[in-house]
Amino acid sequence: MSGTFPSTQGLRGLDFTNNQPNLVSVSVSGRRQAKSQGAQFFSFTVQTPPMTTAEHKKVMGFLASQQGQFEAFQIQLPNLSTPAGSVAGNVLDVAGAHTAGAKSIAVDGGIASQTGYLKAGDMIRFIDTVTTVNGVAKAYNVKAYMVTADMDTDGSGAGTVSIEPGLIDGVDNNSTTETNGVQFTVFMTTTTQEYSSGIADFTQLEFEAREAF
Repeated sequence: MSGTFPSTQGLRGLDFTNNQPNLVSVSVSGRRQAKSQGAQFFSFTVQTPPMTTAEHKKVMGFLASQQGQFEAFQIQLPNLSTPAGSVAGNVLDVAGAHTAGAKSIAVDGGIASQTGYLKAGDMIRFIDTVTTVNGVAKAYNVKAYMVTADMDTDGSGAGTVSIEPGLIDGVDNNSTTETNGVQFTVFMTTTTQEYSSGIADFTQLEFEAREAF
């Protein structure tokens, strides 16, 4: 992991893609066969607004530190990192352990009896414990998931979040969630960065990234 993308200059544009590759064949008779590969990742193209020299150099230095496609970094995306639901802050905890592949995640800790606490299309991330694997610290569940149905809370502030895709790693009981300011962990998909300078020394940047997990 190599830092968080600078946010001072903001973002001007975003082309966001939900990638879910499958195997599909259609016979001469028109019959269709489909097989899920169980894979999913988000990718996007980011455009910055015209930046001052100081802003441009900060972004340029950050992207250079990624060493092309080698490092991964975190970035918040306009609209997507902020929920449409009424949940405020990152207050929800996972209720009970859930195994990899689960698409219905029980949570608690919310405000009681709320309708649309999370909305379909909101993003969520599960912040699990950092585990040591072969002497190396590994943070599980860096992936972002999309909420697929509105979630209401019951009288105790609990609910069940429907997500896509299923969990790529299991999550522990009482793991925290990230529903506001959701960070996407990504890497750049190209080995080069190009900068366009216009009048008055303003510079604009565009780059492509996809999830790293």
